[in-house]
Amino acid sequence: MSEPSVEAPWIAAQRSQLLAQRGHAWLLQGPSGLGQYALGLSLVRAWLCEQPSAHGACGRCASCHAVDVRAHADLCVLMPEVQMVELGWPLPEKAQADIDDKKRKPSKEIRVDAMRDAVEFCQRTSARGRGKAVLVYPAEQMNAITANALLKTLEEPPGDTR
Repeated sequence: MSEPSVEAPWIAAQRSQLLAQRGHAWLLQGPSGLGQYALGLSLVRAWLCEQPSAHGACGRCASCHAVDVRAHADLCVLMPEVQMVELGWPLPEKAQADIDDKKRKPSKEIRVDAMRDAVEFCQRTSARGRGKAVLVYPAEQMNAITANALLKTLEEPPGDTR
């Protein structure tokens, strides 16, 4: 599930600029299809990479591989379940079980349960020692309850969480 080897030049430029800045959260906004997901995932790979450069992730270390195969212990991805499936991200066990048992369909918005799980994830210790990252995409798919659950964590992130 590696990312495409060719990326838009503006994504590389934006990634380099953002990696040079300090901060724990960024809002990547623009018209749909512009590449916010690709840029966000690229930043996450660089933050979690064991051998990052000024230009981003090395693409060769165990951490980069774990992100590529959607199995990094220090990465929490929040997106509608429909998009998680489309982009190859595993669903949480309970959500997958409910969907498999036909109790409900995959959500088209970011569920408040997923946000609460993300807040709990942020409070745990990093498994690989490089900090933790939460990727929320697309943020506009949160309802008001879900967004409020995220607000305190954004204002006061625990430890080395981005």
